[in-house]
Amino acid sequence: MIPSKEGMAQFVQDIMESRFALPYEEGRSKVIPLAEAIRQNVEEGMSIHILGLHYRSHAAIYELLRQFWNRKPDFTIVAGTLHGPIMTLFHAGIVKSAVTAFVGEAYPTMGPNAVYNRIFKEDHISFENWSFLTFTLRLLAGAMGVGFLPTRSLVGSDMAVANEKDCRLVDDPFGEVPGLAAVRALNPDITLLHGHAADKFGNTILMPPRGEDIYGVFASRKGAIVTVEKIVSTDFIRQNSHLVRLPGSLVRSVSEVPMGAHPSGLNSQGLSGVDSYSEDIPFYIELRKAAKDIDALDAWIKEWILSCKDRKDYFAKLGSKRVHLLKGRSNQNAWFYDINSRIPDIITRPTMPSPLERAVLASAEIIRNKIRRGPCKLILAGAGLASLAAWVAIYGLKEEGTEAELMSELGFFGFSPRPGEPFLFNLSNIPTCKELGSILTLLGIFVPNRWTACLGTLSAAQVDKFGNLNTTVIPEKKMLITGSGGANDVMSTAREVVVIMPQSKKRFTAKLPFITSPGPAAGTLVSTLGIFEKLGDDREFTLTSYFEDQLPKGRDMAIREIRAQCGWNLRVMDRPTKFPLSDGRDLATLRMFDPDRYFLKD
Repeated sequence: MIPSKEGMAQFVQDIMESRFALPYEEGRSKVIPLAEAIRQNVEEGMSIHILGLHYRSHAAIYELLRQFWNRKPDFTIVAGTLHGPIMTLFHAGIVKSAVTAFVGEAYPTMGPNAVYNRIFKEDHISFENWSFLTFTLRLLAGAMGVGFLPTRSLVGSDMAVANEKDCRLVDDPFGEVPGLAAVRALNPDITLLHGHAADKFGNTILMPPRGEDIYGVFASRKGAIVTVEKIVSTDFIRQNSHLVRLPGSLVRSVSEVPMGAHPSGLNSQGLSGVDSYSEDIPFYIELRKAAKDIDALDAWIKEWILSCKDRKDYFAKLGSKRVHLLKGRSNQNAWFYDINSRIPDIITRPTMPSPLERAVLASAEIIRNKIRRGPCKLILAGAGLASLAAWVAIYGLKEEGTEAELMSELGFFGFSPRPGEPFLFNLSNIPTCKELGSILTLLGIFVPNRWTACLGTLSAAQVDKFGNLNTTVIPEKKMLITGSGGANDVMSTAREVVVIMPQSKKRFTAKLPFITSPGPAAGTLVSTLGIFEKLGDDREFTLTSYFEDQLPKGRDMAIREIRAQCGWNLRVMDRPTKFPLSDGRDLATLRMFDPDRYFLKD
């Protein structure tokens, strides 16, 4: 029936008021307790992706362990990094295999983990090692529904050989780029993740930096189990749609779990109504200590996971004082008050640098000189000594007006590192960033981009005369080190790399047992004794400078000592120079970055 003009007017009015109105809440509710979410959605034998942004859902990891403790579900864990409480899943024997890019300790320093090494020696679990970028690309390929994606990473590394069923060396069909690797798509069964906020349908806000990003959820066959700091209205989601990364259509359940990332920190800068909190370093240190002994770790798991039936129990155990402290330390100016309390110790240290300090300061000056000469204007800071060197370098460059930007692989771009906490992905550095991205943007685009040449800085467990690095495994000791992280990606695609590491025969080895990162891009190697460079078209390092203050007196005696601490037949330049000491300003800056000497303890 055709309405009258008056009827049409009423239709229009009704549509304006009802059909076009945006509901405050929208979609069916998927909100259930976390224990129920795990019970409904996780089955034995599953491949479980644990999403790594700048943090992860430790609450979901704990609940997974509670429900499968004393069982043998034979899970495959897919996680970009295996550090922190995730080790408890492996200790409990509920994992049969892992796909990852980092296996070890991360807080407060990076290194081998006792749990993974016990398991590795017993051959109970298989570890599939990738780089950060190739791990992310595999999930992206799975999300896109393509069989593989190409990359310049892995070519020439032993990872490409070890992962040959999922990695193929290929030619660029258009002849543009020589030497590519094709990495197979990865499709887990389900993803566990923590977000900042979500509505009841599961539309989820995930604040940057985003690490491996959300591709693993799109790749997962059964979507995601989501925990969030806060459940909000759909109206709130619309108001913050620029921060929504995960659509509710991919979400199986939503559980409100405040501080669900703890002991990771969580950055909520720019999002109202959701608190930030910092990393709980003492918590990580306690767990790291417990991991060294089976009985001690069993006791830790009982105390912090099995005896806490829900988050209320966990919060009660943490205590309100600790919670308030973690939230207070996330304030962007908290570093200022923290470092002020350390100044008395810093100013009473020896005025001469230690061997590690000498290496870092020399590296910082080398980095500055390379940036001054060009063409590199971007600096990718690796972990440990490499990050400290890049951090000291960037301030000198900025003070003199030289154009340069500092980056780190999880998505920090253009940041000015804050003192007091030397961890590479320190939350206090986030407010200083000019851009917050992801592994794909940093390692996949900025580092290899031919127009924005990048200088990488890396540390390693072992190096050979060609600059090849090993950070993965020492087979004769049946020892896992940590894995690639982003090192292989940086070595594969950066314009040049400066490597910084302590010198000894075990570290400076004639033949690496495993090549994590091929060395052609490594132009300079800085040790605790001197500087090694590739001269002209040479593929091998030559000693060009030495640290007179760290060696026996006299050039001949100094060179003899350097040779004694080198595992290969070392080339030495005619009349190598004495590398000058840095000024006191750089030394003080370095000590302020690492006041507890996590990395600088000889």
